[in-house]
Amino acid sequence: MIAAVLLIPVYSFVKNEKINQASFILLSVLTILVTQFMWRHGGLYDESVLAYPCILIMAAMVGNKSLFIFLLVFISASIGLNGLVNSQSWYINSITNITLGNTFLILITIYLISYIIWVMVEDFRDLVQKLNIENSNVIKSKQEIENLLHHDLLTGLPNKIMAKELFSKARSNTDSAKNIYLMFLDLDNFKVINDALGHQAGDALLIELSQRMFQLLQTRDSVCRYIGDEFVVIVESTESEEYVASLAQQIIEQISKPFYYLSNEFICGCSIGISTTATDGEDFDTLLKHADAAMYYSKSQGGNSFHFYNKEMNIHGHEYISVVSDLRKAIAQDELVLTYQPKIDIQNNKIIGAEALIRWQHPEKGLIYPDEFIPHAEKSGLIIEIGDWVLSAACRQCKQWLNSGYSDFTMAVNVSSKQFAKKDFYTKVENTLSEYQLNASSLELEMTESLLIDNSDELKSTLKNLHDLGVHLSIDDFGTGYSNLGYLKAFDIEYLKIDRSFISDLVTNPKNKTLVKAIVQMSHGLEIQNIAEGVENEQTVRVLQQLQCEIGQGYYWSKPIFAEQFEVFAAEFNK
Repeated sequence: MIAAVLLIPVYSFVKNEKINQASFILLSVLTILVTQFMWRHGGLYDESVLAYPCILIMAAMVGNKSLFIFLLVFISASIGLNGLVNSQSWYINSITNITLGNTFLILITIYLISYIIWVMVEDFRDLVQKLNIENSNVIKSKQEIENLLHHDLLTGLPNKIMAKELFSKARSNTDSAKNIYLMFLDLDNFKVINDALGHQAGDALLIELSQRMFQLLQTRDSVCRYIGDEFVVIVESTESEEYVASLAQQIIEQISKPFYYLSNEFICGCSIGISTTATDGEDFDTLLKHADAAMYYSKSQGGNSFHFYNKEMNIHGHEYISVVSDLRKAIAQDELVLTYQPKIDIQNNKIIGAEALIRWQHPEKGLIYPDEFIPHAEKSGLIIEIGDWVLSAACRQCKQWLNSGYSDFTMAVNVSSKQFAKKDFYTKVENTLSEYQLNASSLELEMTESLLIDNSDELKSTLKNLHDLGVHLSIDDFGTGYSNLGYLKAFDIEYLKIDRSFISDLVTNPKNKTLVKAIVQMSHGLEIQNIAEGVENEQTVRVLQQLQCEIGQGYYWSKPIFAEQFEVFAAEFNK
């Protein structure tokens, strides 16, 4: 009865996974019971003594080292004491031929058995421990493999495989009255930063932008890195299109925050397309296709914006892909050509240079003007390769004309902000001039006002190096962009090109005449010359002469023409 009561806590300890405590109580009670049987009946020759090795085996297997030693000492003491009292006739068991020799043999047997048990159990435990470690390693490896299969290595976000699974899960959990929205996001100028600063900067940008989106969306929705600089956002269980629009705008704002790398500040926009299970499809691939089309439409509208999908957007998306694909072929197959528009010294009526303007001689569509393909080249990053080709071709042509007798002749080349963003731009200019043995003073680089907003040390350094080399620098379309006169002091600008919107009605619009006059006077005060674009009649020329504008361009003299035509024009003009 007492033993039964003592064993009650064992169940409680086992239930609570306190194995050491349970085994201590259980084996201690069993040892006491066996010892009681031994003392009350046959002593060392009682059958109950055979239970001692079994108890030690259990202690070694389920208990700890302390319990094993405690029971071994207790059992040894019981056996030794029983042998002693029987041999001295202090207490006689039912079997009376117990001697100290017998007691010693039994103790040796118990110790030997105990040692064998302990060695075997230790080996067993080592084996179990190794198996457990191996099993843990296998489980850990499996988890790591699962993680690698479903997560992006760089950003830690779910990848394109996981995106499908998350969509399927959201689809199964979504209330029938609610919809799932899929956003497809592409960074607008990631390639420029990646090319200009290297892959380490690109990776750092992707990591930071991923963290920004994750922090914004972690409470409810899922963001996945799909591939490269493209991301997918799954917006679960919502009836509100307004909520999705608000979320898209928040993402754009997060992406547009400045990114700092090597003490330089950069801003990276994004374009987002959105589709929904309500109207655009039921499965992931269909929604992704439609969101992708909407994203391309956002890019075609200038980027850094979002649009919901509609069927007309497929046309824009296919058009963009088609143009970019054909443009790559055009570069490889030498389909790009240059035209040249003369630049005239208005005060002295002579040709002083030309502006190189690109055209695309498409084998099927004929001559394509830059407005139709340059925006696509900007978005796709092909503008870098195209810009390099224009610079090389224009310098080569300028050198040919100088060798043929043209004097004081300057070739103007438009340069994209993405070209300036590349670290090796100055080196490319220097190498191109060296390749054609062209004096730097014969090259003029035209840039937009928006480029100078950057005002970074790196841009200042590039422009200063170009100026020190002898290259002329001009601002294109002056007056229509940022128009912060501070950059005229910060950079070595030599020419301002007054936009054609001010020149076209200069004769009839007094306000425009006043604006042009102010620009010319300001320029002269800063020792900067002016170039008037879009001159179309003699009256405009006379007004520009009165305003002391130095240089003009426009259809009054000539539209952009091919090199052979330019040579004919120059010969006739000089006569």
